[in-house]
Amino acid sequence: MTDLLHENLTRSALKTPDQVAFRCGNHSLTYAELDDRSSRLATVLRDRGVRPGDRVAVRLPAGVETPISVYGAMKAGAAMVPVDPSAPPSRLCSILQGGHVRHLITTKLAESALDVLDRGATPLQHVIGVEGADWPTIAFTPWSALDAVDPIDPIPIDRTHPAYVIFTSGSTGTPKGIVHSHYSGNSYARLSVKTYDVSGDDRIANLSPLHFDMSTFGYYSAVMAGATTVLIPPSYSMLPASLSSLIESQRITIWYSVPFALVQLLQRGVPEQRDLSSVRWILYGGEPLAPRHAQQLRRVMPDAWISNVYGPAEVNQCTYFHIAPTSRGGPQELSERPIPIGSLWEQTEGLILDPLDQVVQGKGVGELLVHSSTMMTRYWHLGCDDPVTFYFDLGSGKRFYRTGDLVRRGDDGELEFLGRVDRQVKVRGYRIELDEVEHAIAKHPAVVEAAAFCVTVNETGRLLAAVTLQDSSRSETSGLKKQLAEQLPPYAVPEQLFVRDTFPRTTSGKIDRLKLQLEYNAFPDSNTDRGVTPDPVGGSAVPRQRRQ
Repeated sequence: MTDLLHENLTRSALKTPDQVAFRCGNHSLTYAELDDRSSRLATVLRDRGVRPGDRVAVRLPAGVETPISVYGAMKAGAAMVPVDPSAPPSRLCSILQGGHVRHLITTKLAESALDVLDRGATPLQHVIGVEGADWPTIAFTPWSALDAVDPIDPIPIDRTHPAYVIFTSGSTGTPKGIVHSHYSGNSYARLSVKTYDVSGDDRIANLSPLHFDMSTFGYYSAVMAGATTVLIPPSYSMLPASLSSLIESQRITIWYSVPFALVQLLQRGVPEQRDLSSVRWILYGGEPLAPRHAQQLRRVMPDAWISNVYGPAEVNQCTYFHIAPTSRGGPQELSERPIPIGSLWEQTEGLILDPLDQVVQGKGVGELLVHSSTMMTRYWHLGCDDPVTFYFDLGSGKRFYRTGDLVRRGDDGELEFLGRVDRQVKVRGYRIELDEVEHAIAKHPAVVEAAAFCVTVNETGRLLAAVTLQDSSRSETSGLKKQLAEQLPPYAVPEQLFVRDTFPRTTSGKIDRLKLQLEYNAFPDSNTDRGVTPDPVGGSAVPRQRRQ
């Protein structure tokens, strides 16, 4: 064994072959079945030309085919590249092209997507999972092909080999790939199993799609521990009562999601009518959770610990802050102050630097930099010594990742998250580069200027945008929302678009984005006294600047 992620699957299959590894609805896979099916997929990939170092994209919804694909790609020596199945074809093309991906695993592709892919705009040569397709430049292999081959032994690679590449929003409009090695992925799995005492007795609720880095807990940590991961389709989040019912019926022991799902569960999931006593850990990350919501969770799941999990996708996880249940010495009531991101976990070092890269002393505010065993190797197409991404500490000789997050130490020494250095925001846990959103809006011929921003409503982040238009173009904006849906993943499309006569400006003539954000901050809840008129862009409302 050489510390590879797929070796954890082999170990668990040998130890507990009949234990359910993944469950989704009425379908399930034992560890023995997952080990066998993923090895057969590795055979198919090898026979279709996959070699060590290649990338294999996985574009699948929640289902038992997904873990087969993840581990099959790794056993073939490839790096797995998760792709959002709800993203438009243009996004899929950007990832395939940017990652030089020749192989794609999916269940279906719209004819329009196939048409785009077949034009040679991407390196794609082979698709697994699409039945009966016939396109000149792309070979297709059905899932049934796995039954006709024998499982192979994993292709020999070492732990520095790329295991997966997660493409996230990029400020230039092009997705950027976060390259994690087997070493960094396995380090995360090992530390999270230790931190949360995960075992084969656990049943883990996984609400996160594969392309969201939060899914690594269910796909990697759970497999290392021999636990059962319950994959939850997005439809459950639309009916929060079904989430609480699932927790009860599946006897979930560890829940991990963005705060939005927890708030929905509290507000519309009738948790007080369910037996949720099986839950021992509530993990959340991606965004802050309001203390009052944490207190409500403690009432409906009184025996559960709550953990604020912090860490950009580039480092998986690097800090945690635990809130103990009252039965284990936790406070009766929580403070109203924001919940800290807490303390660095094992094998992790942190620096807090000011804008001049000087160490911040005491309780000063600065950017958090992280050096850890769970840190990515690099961004795809960028070297390991990129100075924008990494800081090299001359004293220790260590490489630190610049998180872009502003923090300070509280009175108790715990780290507190204060915001971002740059223009990246998180909405429902998804990282969004506001520059990428603006870039997509500005492509519309009717748009003169665009500004995207995030406001907080009921402690939930909402993505909005405002535009100014050509004088004669007000009637030509009906296609703008459609254009954005074709260029951006669903979570990066603004909920509302506002048309303005002008933008507020700074003294240097730039759009005053802070003033703009403050102006709209209360708008989604109230149209009172804001000069609102019907909006030709997607049916939203339009605040007008008042004439003096």
